Parts: sequence; structure tokens; C-alpha cells
Amino acid sequence: MARKGERLLPQKFGAGLARGFFLGGTLRPVINHYVHPEVTGLENLADLEPPLILASNHSSHMDTPLIVNSLPKELRHRTLVAAASDYFFSSRMLGLFVSLAVGAVPMDRRAASRQTMNRVDDLLEQKWCLVIYPEGSRTIDGRLYRGKTGIARLALSAHAPIVPVGIVGTYNAMPAGRSWPVRHRVQVHFGKPLTFDRYRLGVADQLVLRAITDQVMYEIMMLTGQTYVDEYVSRAKARQAEAGSDKKPDEEPGPDAPDEADEPAEDASQD
Repeated sequence: MARKGERLLPQKFGAGLARGFFLGGTLRPVINHYVHPEVTGLENLADLEPPLILASNHSSHMDTPLIVNSLPKELRHRTLVAAASDYFFSSRMLGLFVSLAVGAVPMDRRAASRQTMNRVDDLLEQKWCLVIYPEGSRTIDGRLYRGKTGIARLALSAHAPIVPVGIVGTYNAMPAGRSWPVRHRVQVHFGKPLTFDRYRLGVADQLVLRAITDQVMYEIMMLTGQTYVDEYVSRAKARQAEAGSDKKPDEEPGPDAPDEADEPAEDASQD
């Protein structure tokens, strides 16, 4: 566990160059060749400075490079990505690769642990931006699923605004199970930043956390036009697996905002 104030690997000297080479020099030409992303809402980022939380829907492995490469240069160089520690950091080599290649930061996706909170607080205190997928994993059918309330606690704790991000088209271009994209129109929409100062004077109980999270998910839905499902994607995947569907559940979790420990245990788990 990193000590308070200690810089993580993606923050260290040279990591930004490696990240820029992989995301910008390697992935960007490939993605642009297939999907020609259209970016809107950059005016909503014009006057913003880190720290920021970028909260997006999650449909594809293309989402992270699309978001990061679409950011203005001054924000892009200060943006890291929350990654499920139990998957992306399951081995030293994998953890090293994702840390350097995409700026991944390990986060406990099952509960908003003290370690997770301290790590995120440190990052935001040091004026970084963080990409988080509140659903916790890629959609199984293109719809938008219920967000986990950990993102609300992180925003309140760090006093950081949340910028909703809506990505359209990546489910068709490269959904779960596909290792290479197909040509399809893709859009990245940045919404107006959301602040929650009105909640900081009271107790951040579960009702408050749920209200904030639902507001974020509503803004994402308005940006994407997706149908909203008031169910955790992990629960939908479990049902799908139990039913023996021909469509396999997403076996690889995406970067996740951890859920709160006082929500039902089955809601806090991910596949």
C-alpha cells in the first residue's frame, strides 16, 4: 500500500511518456482508422482544472483510450484511470503494463475501503483527473446499468466535481468478446461538470450517496440516449449465466468505482 503523499507508478517521471506513446502513438491511429470519433462538449472542460472525476458509461475496451485521447492536452497529461485491482493487478507484469500503458490505478471494486479512499484522495489532492466507470463493468446489451455509489463518496471526500461522459457507438464497434474493432460511428460527449457542495454540510448517508450517483447516471443517459436499467450489471450477468444464455457474460471487469459496504453484498460484487 502506498503511503500518503507517495506517488504511484503512473505519476512518476517517464510514465507520462510511456502512456502518451501507447494511447496516442499506438492506439489513437488504429481507433481513428476504424471509428473516426466525433467529440462534443469540450467547451464544458474549457475552464476546468484538476482535480476532476470523469464518470462514463462502459461498453468496450475502446472507451478508455477514446476518453483520454479526446481530452484537452492540459487535462490529458494529468488523467489516470481507475482499474479493478483484483483483475488488472492480479500479477506484477499485468499491473506494470496497465499502469504504464493507460495510467491505471488499482482500486478495490467490491467496497469503498480506506485504502481506496486514501489513494483517490491523494491523487485528487495532487491535482490529477481520474476516469471511473460507475457501472463497474462493460454493458452486456448496450443499455446503461445502475451506478455504484462509491463514486459519490469519492467526489464528496475529495471535493472534486464529476464530469459526466457519454460514449456512443463503441458497443457496436467493439463489444465484449471482440478483440478488434469494426467500422462504426463513435461519439464522445463531455457533459457539464456536477458539483455537490450542498451535500457537504450534512451526513453523507446512503440516501445522499444514491441520490448523487443517480444524478450522474441520469446525465450520462442524457448524453448517450441509452435505455436505463435500474439493476447492477453484475446481477444481470449472474442471471444471464444462470440462464445458460448463448451470449457469454463479460469475464473481464472494467475500471470501477467501488460500491458501499452497506449496500447488499450481491450488489457489491462483480464478475
